[in-house]
Amino acid sequence: MRTESTQVAVLAALALALASACTPPSGRDQAPALSLAAQDSREAAAHDDAPAPSAFPTPTSPAAQATQMADSYNPLNPTEARVLVHKGTERAFTGEYTDNKQPGTYICRQCNLALYRSADKFESNCGWPSFDDELPGAVRRAPDADGRRVEILCSNCDGHLGHVFVGERFTEKNTRHCVNSISMRFVPEGEPLPNAILLRR
Repeated sequence: MRTESTQVAVLAALALALASACTPPSGRDQAPALSLAAQDSREAAAHDDAPAPSAFPTPTSPAAQATQMADSYNPLNPTEARVLVHKGTERAFTGEYTDNKQPGTYICRQCNLALYRSADKFESNCGWPSFDDELPGAVRRAPDADGRRVEILCSNCDGHLGHVFVGERFTEKNTRHCVNSISMRFVPEGEPLPNAILLRR
């Protein structure tokens, strides 16, 4: 009988030990886990508050274009604003850069963002400067209000540049950016590019 009692006591002690091992930890033991969760929350909040990486400087050749923060873009005269802001079109064969063949870079007149290289300019005889490629990330495409054409805009300031056409087979790239001269400024090769203007939000 004593042996059986001893065995029962041992089993009871084992059962108690197992129950203790399976019991959830006390509030004090949970504190480190709560601290880690709070730390994760703080890190997430810090990440949310961090400024989004800028899409600029836009790659140009030979070096990346610098940027500057400002409260406004370059001032435009009424003729420039009619095209860049109000999406007008300058008359064919009247633009400053239609026949320009100098090496250099064409930048947005409103915000200075580098748009096109002279190496991508070609003669299309359409009456406006023509390019078969843009600098990476510099030009945005959107459906034109006429429902037929594709509008091209500066990807930084949304200034109206002109329209893009595909399939005309002027060049191997089979693309023609038809750009208003007045939407651009030309920086000759060897001269530094002005800073692209980024608006303060």
